[in-house]
Amino acid sequence: MSSSRRPEGVAPPEIFYNDDEARKYTQNTRIMEIQEEMTNRCIELLEIDEDDDAPRLILDIGCGSGLSGECLDEHGHAWVGIDISQSMLSKWYIGYLMNSFTFY
Repeated sequence: MSSSRRPEGVAPPEIFYNDDEARKYTQNTRIMEIQEEMTNRCIELLEIDEDDDAPRLILDIGCGSGLSGECLDEHGHAWVGIDISQSMLSKWYIGYLMNSFTFY
């Protein structure tokens, strides 16, 4: 896939991942469901034994507003997230301040 087809290949992330888009993304129930499904699949692909209660430290590249991280929290794992969108990261930080997410 050509990088010009991806938003970040056309303009800076602030153009496509601004506060309004971050809010819509974070509040969309379908996106929440998709993020949970993808995160559960990633945990499965990592071959983490469900009977092993030891938490893992997982890097979430493109963490956005932390929807996947919330799912990782529910599985008892710690996570570190990075993202190119300040607006998306701000949504995560607001959730952290409201005690919706864990900070490690």
